Amino acid sequence: MLVVDADDGERRTTEQALARRFGPDYLIRGAASAPEALGLLADLVDRGQDVALVAADLHLPGGGVELLERTHALCPGAGRVLLFAMDRFHTRIPFTELATLQRAVALGRIDLSVAKGWVDPEEWLYPQVQEWLSGWVKAHRPHFVIYRVVGERWSPRTHHLLDLLTRNGVPFDFHPSSSPEGRRLIDAHHLDLDRLPAAVHQSGTVLADPGPAELASSHGMRTAPSAESYDLAVLGAGPAGLAAAVYGASEGLRTVVIEPQAIGGQAGTSSLIRNYLGFPRGIGGGPLAHRAWEQAILFGAELVFSQPATGVTALGDHRVVALADGGTLRARAVIVATGVTYRRLAVPALERLVGAGVYYGAAGVAAPAVAAEQVYVVGGANSAGQAALHLARYAARVTLLVRGRSLAASMSEYLVTHIAATANIDVRLGVRVTGGSGTDRLESLTLEDTGTGHSETVPAAALFVLIGAEPHTEWLAGAVELDERGYVLTGAEVPAPAWPLRRAPLPFETSLPGVLAAGDVRHGSVKRVAGAVGEGSVAVGSVHQYLAELAGEAVEA
Repeated sequence: MLVVDADDGERRTTEQALARRFGPDYLIRGAASAPEALGLLADLVDRGQDVALVAADLHLPGGGVELLERTHALCPGAGRVLLFAMDRFHTRIPFTELATLQRAVALGRIDLSVAKGWVDPEEWLYPQVQEWLSGWVKAHRPHFVIYRVVGERWSPRTHHLLDLLTRNGVPFDFHPSSSPEGRRLIDAHHLDLDRLPAAVHQSGTVLADPGPAELASSHGMRTAPSAESYDLAVLGAGPAGLAAAVYGASEGLRTVVIEPQAIGGQAGTSSLIRNYLGFPRGIGGGPLAHRAWEQAILFGAELVFSQPATGVTALGDHRVVALADGGTLRARAVIVATGVTYRRLAVPALERLVGAGVYYGAAGVAAPAVAAEQVYVVGGANSAGQAALHLARYAARVTLLVRGRSLAASMSEYLVTHIAATANIDVRLGVRVTGGSGTDRLESLTLEDTGTGHSETVPAAALFVLIGAEPHTEWLAGAVELDERGYVLTGAEVPAPAWPLRRAPLPFETSLPGVLAAGDVRHGSVKRVAGAVGEGSVAVGSVHQYLAELAGEAVEA
């Protein structure tokens, strides 16, 4: 860790505070100027030393932000901490420096900002530094893993397995089958080369080319409901479903969540959500989803994994959910929160390379594999912008391909600003992908200018596609009313002829009383993580109202 501050006293204070907490594991160094700091960093890099964090004073001669930008070029994995003195208001954010901080954050030039002059570093300094170091250690040091995965780097099956583990927050290490460690694991565990990828569990158990159900069982997760009946069944463990589970379980409802593939849904693939309430430095979609999952589980919700719902019917006061394995579960109320999936490009040459250089979604697990490569991202919304910024940390160059003529029309301003300030991201407007080629993995793309029709072929190591989404609610057709695109109609949108009761549909209630919908799957939803969380939590209020009606009818009877 390097502390750069021209004030000797302030620098020593910061160094000593860091040494007290992190000294056993990290070497703490100091520098009084930008040239001294850059010289020290260059020497460390030449000697093969890792730099975990560089902290620079905002008013360092030459500029603290400017120094952090230059250190990032030397040590791209190091955390960039901007130190600032508290102003006369003595607040965590100095209002006199607010414009500078806002610009540094918006342009992605810093990772953390920390006030100096603290009374106790336990309060302001250590929590932020420790949060950064936890992520740094996971990326750069040996860490706790449950599975060691062996497979071919560019195999679609390998990608599917790694993506499944990543999106579900399962710690793992990946070793290509051709690497020394990969070959050692193959020999030590007698892995079948025809059944790769293989996941070697910490216990020594080997899972050969496992699917979601086998992984879930190996990981101790339920793959079937534990009870015959529940108060509330939530279909989908994305933001809306997890919010519904938290509020349902915390308010006394026996709640079960049915999730076919990955906790967090589409949001779980987002590398960094900067505009989610309460996280000023942003939070990854995966960590956010897993905090919500842990919260729901601790409140008593049950998660059934690897089981897609295939139908919903009414049976008296209960709603019966059919599951893919032929089983069923009964619940007095159901919330459909199955979200959406990314729309496909429908380019046959690229479909055969899915998982081998072509990825739908952010596919964060593939980012390290494209280090120093040329990669492309298709899409103009927030998810595409987040993916481009994440990939830019690894790839030599990232090109964002947008069919429209402006990013501002579909992407949040903070992302547009950050992308414009990232040197290795190019934005091409009015372009679409019409083809591609590659034998075992993607090698090139064919791009077409939507205005002129001109086509060109460009080399490409990877393509990430984030071009809108579809609800895939075919299994609900006939059970509830859908709009022309397959989104679920709820509340006032339910057609009067389709509604069977005298009372009006409750907020988020579908045309089948007792079955509600929340999040991206619902017609009219705003397609934002915060919106989905809000809908999931508010839908539980309608569930309580519906269950109270059932209880009243039972008393009258």
